[in-house]
Amino acid sequence: MRDIHNRDPESGRVHDPKAHAQEVQGMFARIAGVYDFMNHLLSLNLDRLWRKRLANHVDPDVEVILDLCAGTGDLGLACLKAGRGKQIVAVDFVSEMLRGLKGKRYADQAWPVTGDGLAIPLPDASVDTVVAGFGVRNLADPEAGLHEMIRVVKPGGRMLVLEFFKNDPNAAGAAQGPSALMWWAMKAIVPLLGGLVARDTAAYSYLPGSMDRFLTVDQYQQLFRRAGCREVFAERMNFGVAHLVGGRRAG
Repeated sequence: MRDIHNRDPESGRVHDPKAHAQEVQGMFARIAGVYDFMNHLLSLNLDRLWRKRLANHVDPDVEVILDLCAGTGDLGLACLKAGRGKQIVAVDFVSEMLRGLKGKRYADQAWPVTGDGLAIPLPDASVDTVVAGFGVRNLADPEAGLHEMIRVVKPGGRMLVLEFFKNDPNAAGAAQGPSALMWWAMKAIVPLLGGLVARDTAAYSYLPGSMDRFLTVDQYQQLFRRAGCREVFAERMNFGVAHLVGGRRAG
């Protein structure tokens, strides 16, 4: 059977964007009700720490933050909890996920918008910062997604991406991924728990598979540099399980 999530290894673009987007959209709509619980379970609550660390990189004087591929809004809300920003625009192309914002602390400062990360429904230079947590890996074209972030952020504004990247055995320092043992455990345990707890083995088999098909940390940093961003950096978290990659729009 044809793999609709197959990507070009250099650019990260999927070969069938429409089919990929439809499948991913349907998958996240199915698991929206258990999404937060499964995130905390599968990460042993480390996802909360990762979001907090990203929030600490947001400039303290920003007002409007775009939480791209927002899901249930936890990353944007983490920024508000850290005293960063006054309003969150939470954009996700799965409306069922955005409903998970309701009732959360600081949700009254978040504006949910159903929209595609490859065509963000916001004007040019309309937000102070863009944050994205574990979502750019699902975009059919990661470089086009980055250019959309650059378009909507104000000159000098920061873009901060928290993500699971493809493991690169030759990488070192901040770009180094998880150990072979940890990588094997993720590929084995995540689908198992997804089937047992969330009753959706397919969705939770997609997670480790999408990491393996995505870009490496170094490749993603190169997208920032080619786009003319400054202050590009990567930060390794918890033995390379997750990474934070960031940069500033020039100007």
